[in-house]
Amino acid sequence: MYQNVYRIRRSFLIPFFADFILLFFLLLLSYFLGGSKLERILLTAIFIPVLYVLFESSFRMVQTGGQGIMIRKFMRKKELRWEDITHIGALILRSRVYLLLTTVKGFYILSNAYEKFSALLMDFASHMDNEKVEEEVKRQMEHPAKNMSDIIMTWFTAMVLAGIIIIKLFFAP
Repeated sequence: MYQNVYRIRRSFLIPFFADFILLFFLLLLSYFLGGSKLERILLTAIFIPVLYVLFESSFRMVQTGGQGIMIRKFMRKKELRWEDITHIGALILRSRVYLLLTTVKGFYILSNAYEKFSALLMDFASHMDNEKVEEEVKRQMEHPAKNMSDIIMTWFTAMVLAGIIIIKLFFAP
């Protein structure tokens, strides 16, 4: 039924998973190498939302087919028929692009964090009447905005966490 599958970019998921592993290792170090109570509480409070975001990002996908689209998220899914979509717009904030799907039942937002985002836009536009697709969406199909800030930030976070682990293992009293 659904031919095309679009997932969150691996170039984001890989460093984010590395952040998760390093944070988990740091949390274990704080429990087993005598970290303070405040440190354990703080690391646990950070770890839980990071775990949720990792699951949410890993399970998120958009599938398209002849009848419509399915938007999957962690433990949720929503199916939309092409005829239910009344408008496709785009909102651009610096290098982030948000695709706005307006339907008869509400609206849905997809970001350019998906792999092959321009192909996703072309897939949507090919199933819609031309007047339902905003000009900015058509421009993004031809010249998609690249969002590298999330990837750079997750790699930087991995380096900082690795540095903290090295300091904790080799230089802490």
